Amino acid sequence: MTRIHLEKDDALTRALAERIEKIWDAYLAQDAPAHGAFLADDYRAIHPDGSIHNGKPDASQIAAAPIEDYWLRELQAWPVGEEGAIANYTAEVEVRSGLHAERRQFAVGEVWMKHSGQWLCRYYHAALLK
Repeated sequence: MTRIHLEKDDALTRALAERIEKIWDAYLAQDAPAHGAFLADDYRAIHPDGSIHNGKPDASQIAAAPIEDYWLRELQAWPVGEEGAIANYTAEVEVRSGLHAERRQFAVGEVWMKHSGQWLCRYYHAALLK
């Protein structure tokens, strides 16, 4: 199964989709440095549980909320000026608690900014879908 499905097929959506996939792959591998390489220094996040996080997550924060797998659907992006973009998509993650695996879906919105010519995620907001 493909992990990522684009809703729009334009240069901006493809560019951000590549970076978003690398962020998720790094999170899945619990590789905090690789994950943080795609995040702005002033990164902020609101997770599906409503918790607010300031700054890039460290290894212990990623390890505290591991995922077994992920799938991203309907990913699309829009420019905001020349140095910004908004992306949104539906994420489905598989989490494990002991022997029990469960899938959860949530809607994601992200703000991306260019820093020294590179797209970095500055803000992440996810809401659990019921």
